[in-house]
Amino acid sequence: MKLTKLIWRNLFRRPGRTLLSVCGIACAMTLLMLVESLSMGMGEALSGDESARTLIVYRKNRYCPQTSFLPEWYASRIADVPGVESVLPVKVFLNNCRASLDLVAFQGSPVDSLLKARAIQLTDGNMEQFRTEHDAALVGADFAARKGLSVGDTFRFGEIDVKVRGIFESEAAVEEGLILTHLEFLQRAGPVNRLGTVTQFEVKVTDASMARSVSREIDSLFETAEEPTDTRAQVAFLERATRDLREILGIGRLLGLACVIVVLALVANTVFMSVQERVREFGVFRTLGFREEHLAWVVLAESIALSFLGALVGLGVSLAILNGMHLSIGTEGVAVNFATSPALFARGLGIALATGALAGLAPAIRSARAPIVASLRSAT
Repeated sequence: MKLTKLIWRNLFRRPGRTLLSVCGIACAMTLLMLVESLSMGMGEALSGDESARTLIVYRKNRYCPQTSFLPEWYASRIADVPGVESVLPVKVFLNNCRASLDLVAFQGSPVDSLLKARAIQLTDGNMEQFRTEHDAALVGADFAARKGLSVGDTFRFGEIDVKVRGIFESEAAVEEGLILTHLEFLQRAGPVNRLGTVTQFEVKVTDASMARSVSREIDSLFETAEEPTDTRAQVAFLERATRDLREILGIGRLLGLACVIVVLALVANTVFMSVQERVREFGVFRTLGFREEHLAWVVLAESIALSFLGALVGLGVSLAILNGMHLSIGTEGVAVNFATSPALFARGLGIALATGALAGLAPAIRSARAPIVASLRSAT
């Protein structure tokens, strides 16, 4: 208990310096947590129980969903391919094909087929109203939270007006950033206005082992057609669509490494300056009976406590940002949310504590091994 009191007194002996160090550590930890939450969201977007047996059919050589126009009648031909369980035609309209922090993605599909193919659960609203009103929409929970939408609101984007008739959650994280509408409504919308065409088909196969052979069969069907197709497994489709995001994440991981180095430098500098001011004090402690391991523990604990305080502040700020702003980044119609979990924050706290221990190790050893006489004769 005496050592614990001593640690806290020493830590706040210079409150201004301690406060600046805590703020610096908090800023670094906030940035680190944002990067890690994006990484976690990316992992969730690329996972899913149904992705192994789901294929995405879109126009060959398209560089953006907005440039993929496939005849809607392709669906009946695809459905006849052996091994195909269901086919969902999807019309996509986006505000931006490249990486964007404010992705708006409309998807239009036949209502009955949509509700059968997508594992969505309505948390608020009226499904019958969505079925009967041609300009009605179901909005993903993440998108609704980001835009502050609720059931009954009217959402307008790109000359498209839709009435929010329901808010849904989904087993697939990427779907909670979408706006689901009627296929014909989106086909006739002003910015799109191409009746009879869709952007892509979502094809479910009866067995995941047949995915490759079914993909080849579908592409061979339309190889000589005016609109040839390119069919890929959903995982491969998502990986291709999010390649820009993975590059951003790679840069973010370098920033995360820099954050750890910043924490290490801040804690080490603060603890070293604190130890330098107390050389004579440590000599006095040695004459009073404190052993080397006691002094080493005091210095090491101060370093860990400093990192702990900064990490708590940084984790609190990052949690407030993630929960308050509902951050999301998307590209080519795929929205990736910044995900959170207790394990993520526990890992961040562990990184901070380990960094604090590493930063305080050298000052702790130096203080413990300093000769008593030399310490007492020190001018500080």
